[in-house]
Amino acid sequence: MAAILSDLSRRGDQGFPLPDLFTDVQALLASWLVAANAQNPSQLLEVLTGPAADAQHLGWTIRATLAATSGGAPVQLISQWVATLAASTVTSAVGLAAGHNPTGGLGAHGLLSGGQSHAPAASLNPAEPFPALAWVVRSLAPAQEYFGFCLSLHTFSTRQAVVLLIAKDVTSGLWHLHNTTMSGLQCMVAWNLAAAREIFATALWSEFFNGPPFSLRHPSAWMLATPSIVNVTPLPPVRRWAPVVLPADFGTYNRTFATGGYFKGADGSEWLLFGPSRMAVRLVDPP
Repeated sequence: MAAILSDLSRRGDQGFPLPDLFTDVQALLASWLVAANAQNPSQLLEVLTGPAADAQHLGWTIRATLAATSGGAPVQLISQWVATLAASTVTSAVGLAAGHNPTGGLGAHGLLSGGQSHAPAASLNPAEPFPALAWVVRSLAPAQEYFGFCLSLHTFSTRQAVVLLIAKDVTSGLWHLHNTTMSGLQCMVAWNLAAAREIFATALWSEFFNGPPFSLRHPSAWMLATPSIVNVTPLPPVRRWAPVVLPADFGTYNRTFATGGYFKGADGSEWLLFGPSRMAVRLVDPP
């Protein structure tokens, strides 16, 4: 089932677009969360802090309580994407809820540490009017639920981001959380049931060097970040993590292309490039 798409793009002659844009996204997210939580009562999603809570620190801090336990307590993951307007910066992070300090910084969002994060970098200029291309995709197909929001403020790669992505891991059936900076640096956190620990990824699997010049891999899977290899005797055992797989509407396109690029797959399906990291979302099913 193809994604439901909302085009929330803004013209550049109407001033700084992010506050109104984020308000529109929050309305769509709120209605999707109600339905997603009703379908998944054993693992709930909630917005701890949204755009309305802090006008100077726009973004989301989102918590997912999973249908998995650690030390007798439910596992909780957090994703944080915050644009600090006064500094023209974006901070993104993912990790366990234990690393979230509600009063640690970033205004009402607090601060998330101990997981994966990207230090703030100059990414926004609120004083300058500019257009914003923005899309929300979502689905409530059982076991394939997801909600994603991406934006592009310029064709330069340093002005594009996946602000938030909440999706089912098809392997485990648990939620996982993902975002990118405005330059495409990725953060993904999920929970590995077999190892009883959190796992992270910074990239999607891609056959860029081995496949056809413009191939589409779907469904898409994360390239998990594993501990570095050290020279020890005896050698440690090889660990093969179960893959974290996105719902079937997501694919990985191996050609670098601007956010919002639209193309047709070999089977007749049609796809939108979603964010700056070669992620694609299916908008039209194959005939």
